[in-house]
Amino acid sequence: MKKPDKNITVRWLARKANVSVATVSRVLRQPEAVAPQTRERILGLIEKHQFVPDGRAATFSSRRSGLVGLIVPTISNSIYAEFTEAIQNRLQEAGLDLLIANANYSSEIESVIIRRLIESRAEGVILTGYKRDPALYQLLRHYKIPFVVTWSTSPKRTVPAISFDNRAAATEATEMLIKLGHRRIGLICGVTSINDRAAQRLQAYRDVLSRNKIPFDPDLVAERPFEIEASNVAATRLVSLAKPPTALFCANDIQALGALFACQRLKIRVPQDLSIIGFDDLPITRVVNPPLSTVHVPARRMGYAAAEALINAARKNLPVRSETISTELIMRESTRPIRSRTP
Repeated sequence: MKKPDKNITVRWLARKANVSVATVSRVLRQPEAVAPQTRERILGLIEKHQFVPDGRAATFSSRRSGLVGLIVPTISNSIYAEFTEAIQNRLQEAGLDLLIANANYSSEIESVIIRRLIESRAEGVILTGYKRDPALYQLLRHYKIPFVVTWSTSPKRTVPAISFDNRAAATEATEMLIKLGHRRIGLICGVTSINDRAAQRLQAYRDVLSRNKIPFDPDLVAERPFEIEASNVAATRLVSLAKPPTALFCANDIQALGALFACQRLKIRVPQDLSIIGFDDLPITRVVNPPLSTVHVPARRMGYAAAEALINAARKNLPVRSETISTELIMRESTRPIRSRTP
């Protein structure tokens, strides 16, 4: 992979693209204001040379910004609130400020945010999920900006992650349903093409079925956004199948709530007719009727540990090291052993 060239400047890009310096600056700051053909030519050069404006990033090693960036895929899921609060509290104790950015599950938006953080001389970056263009990791390393992946483990030592194991957690939840006697198990999860955490949970579900010699049925899987309305529709379809599931593993508590509300609307009893397990352990799961079984995610502990690692990296020059934090399967009243349906 080509390393970023420190000698590349805005003026050099302008000469190479046969445009003015002002045009290159507009592409960097307001790309929609530049004609598409010109914009793509300049962006191609920027991408090829992994360019970040020198005015700020080049002096990163000699100046401190006091800023740590956190990039989350959405701000609509309350599970990120506890995580973010822990990060902010720890950073404030160390005299650092937190900048929160929402990538909206877009790799393009995330790439722009990372570059902006580099320009701003961020002292650290906290990322959500592992899967992204490797060039972005290289870019952060090139400008000596400490970073850490959260919400997903990392297969590479060069990409440190402080997280729980999505596969292990989803495996435990699926295996519990099998232990309760369920063989027709549905899955509602996130959209795996844009969410590596959802992909890991889906793969764990499939692996558990395979190990237990239960055929995988694609009709029992629904990939949907982490939204209550979308999961309500997905659950309605699943329980309306000619051969419906006797249990649902929902890879997110919002999806589990959508499934529960769909069942209540359709007069399907939980857990008598359908067992449900969620994922996250949001506070609301403890007070709905019935209270939801779920995977407890250590969001606060993960956020604190991620912040601590970046503080030590920025202030003490210590390397960021990977850490796997345990989850816990919380069994409540939304699950029970399977039995024949009774009137």
